[in-house]
Amino acid sequence: MRLLALFPSRMNPQGIGEFVASSLGDAWEVTGAASPDDDLHALEHADAILAALVDVTAAAIDKATYLALIQTPSHGFDHVDVDAAAARDIPVCNVGTSGAESGTVAEHAMLLMLACARRLVEANDGIRRGDWPALSGSTIELQGKTLGIVGLGHIGREVAKRAKAFGMQLMYNDPVPADEDVEAELRLNPVGLDELLATADVVTVHVPLDATTRGLIGAAELEKMRPGTIFVNTSRGPVVDNVALADAANEGRVVAGVDVFDLEPPPPDHPLRSAANVVLTPHIAGTTRESVVRIMAAALENLRRFERGDKIKDIVNGVMP
Repeated sequence: MRLLALFPSRMNPQGIGEFVASSLGDAWEVTGAASPDDDLHALEHADAILAALVDVTAAAIDKATYLALIQTPSHGFDHVDVDAAAARDIPVCNVGTSGAESGTVAEHAMLLMLACARRLVEANDGIRRGDWPALSGSTIELQGKTLGIVGLGHIGREVAKRAKAFGMQLMYNDPVPADEDVEAELRLNPVGLDELLATADVVTVHVPLDATTRGLIGAAELEKMRPGTIFVNTSRGPVVDNVALADAANEGRVVAGVDVFDLEPPPPDHPLRSAANVVLTPHIAGTTRESVVRIMAAALENLRRFERGDKIKDIVNGVMP
């Protein structure tokens, strides 16, 4: 089996390739690269691609003559042209059901909610400037507040578990309703998106990026939120209109916690970098020392299933091998 392991240059793709090779064993010949075009021979002869934060385009898929599987070591798969893969009957898989990073992202979402609610950044920055910020009149508690969860997949459910422990009231919007026992256990109320936006004190977004979710939260949706709503995005940047969100934050209509951006890293003139009432983190919600081990283990185990001819997991483009 031949595997092309694609990782950004900042992550040492050759070194990761060596690690993957040692993990998978002698049955695999692994090439590490920062781009599909960095090693055309490896691309053309790859049986599988392991791709993390590197675009796998239709052109790259077209060049991969022997390709039979694309695996992402992540929940996200928007860096892969899933339609081009489907056209070649190539399954694309993530690590969704492994739970490898679901709780990790959920923790970070709660962190951003708390940082916004308690004005953590303003407090920290004020003390470092030598001030003693008077913030008690502008901070709020999460307990008793209504949390609206947009997208109740693996991560959304982990958020619900943690928010329930905080004493929050829970509502959610998802095109696929949760089982009644899940709703009952977590005390989740299913509602339409407009109702969720209009009534929640806190809104957190946990949807994949695809044609149906790109721009899901724009200026019109932000206008529907109550003044002072806390808005958290740990899903994908293009799910939210970043300019509209910056405008809403600057006007004080929302307080936002943002881990993902429409351009990553955001350029110096990106509107969210200078916006008031925002807490920013550099797309780290799903990556801790513990989670990266679990994520890679789940991805490699799926590659082993592929090697053995067993049923592979977490196919996201509907192609059944």
